[in-house]
Amino acid sequence: MIARRYSYTLIVLALLVVVLIILRMQLPSLVKDYLNDKMADMGNYQGEIADVDIHLWRGAYSVDQLEITKKDQPSVVFFKAETIDTSVSWTALLRGKIVADVDLINAEIHLVDDKADDKPVEESTWRQTVQEIIPLKIDRLNIDNGEIHFHNFKSDPPVHLVFHQLNGEITNLSNADRSDGLEYADFDLQGLLFDNANANLNGELDPLGDFHNFALNLKITGIELTRLNEVSEAYGNFNFKSGKGDFVMELQAEDAQLTGYAKPILDNVEIFDLEKDLEEGIFNAAWQAIVGAFGRIFRNDPRDRIATQIEIRGDLDDPDVSAWQAFLAILQNAFVNAFESDFGRETDPESSPSQNNKSDESETRSQSEPESDADTDSVDCSLRPMWEQCD
Repeated sequence: MIARRYSYTLIVLALLVVVLIILRMQLPSLVKDYLNDKMADMGNYQGEIADVDIHLWRGAYSVDQLEITKKDQPSVVFFKAETIDTSVSWTALLRGKIVADVDLINAEIHLVDDKADDKPVEESTWRQTVQEIIPLKIDRLNIDNGEIHFHNFKSDPPVHLVFHQLNGEITNLSNADRSDGLEYADFDLQGLLFDNANANLNGELDPLGDFHNFALNLKITGIELTRLNEVSEAYGNFNFKSGKGDFVMELQAEDAQLTGYAKPILDNVEIFDLEKDLEEGIFNAAWQAIVGAFGRIFRNDPRDRIATQIEIRGDLDDPDVSAWQAFLAILQNAFVNAFESDFGRETDPESSPSQNNKSDESETRSQSEPESDADTDSVDCSLRPMWEQCD
């Protein structure tokens, strides 16, 4: 009787083990089908993954070859990642909290400036999908070798910028219901812009929010200005012949009201290439001569430095366009207005640009550095990059 009872128990255990093994073998496929079903309809977006791996021993799973596209532009990738590894944070679990750590490996996000696509997107569907796919709070999202691409396919010339070799982390990501208020996440990223310029991007925002409340700080050092020609020609109708520079931008949005400033600090700038532009046409050459004159007016000897602060402000809440397109339009208008404002300044060499009368609507402040070696000890600190110390 006892032997028969033991045999029955062993058979049950054996069957249970077999069922668990089969379930373990089928689990990746079941999870993959579940995720693909959820991502098939995310409002204006759709997504698909190639494979899922389950790591029960460490409470984790990884998604391979994730790709998200817009439904009306399936050929343009919005987001893709080689691997997304999600694991339970054992440290947090010991404190009684269920949160996850995520490693994002070789991921890319593609942002497009397209005025033909100005209408706001359906936000609620993709937010709900994200909340269902990742039901845990993410304590830390680590980014390993990521890229941020910015495109304008319709400009002349087309613009393609890449923020690559991107590394850093985003913390305190929450999928909680936003009806009780925003859930801000902090981010700190480092990488390269224009292939050679070191860039740091940090701030806070709600990734599941409406892009109406955020803080953003961008610092770029060591820019070779000729690498900006694609952008300067498309948005400003001029180009650089030579020069280097740094760039700082600080922005803050509160209740859709965007405020902040940008400060380009450029050295040894040459903008106008007469020989090249005469070949392209007299009107283009004349325009670039004006832009070149701007550089000469505000160049500060003896270091041939151009330093300008551009005030940025605007409203992100526009019913006719998305918050992203409103954001891009505000930035573009601020920079264009800055150039146009400074073209109108007096060019008397004895007067300092900082002494010119300014209206309340002025978007730009420019100041001169000392022109003689004897005055180099009293350099205006406002012309220094904000990360440099100034006594």
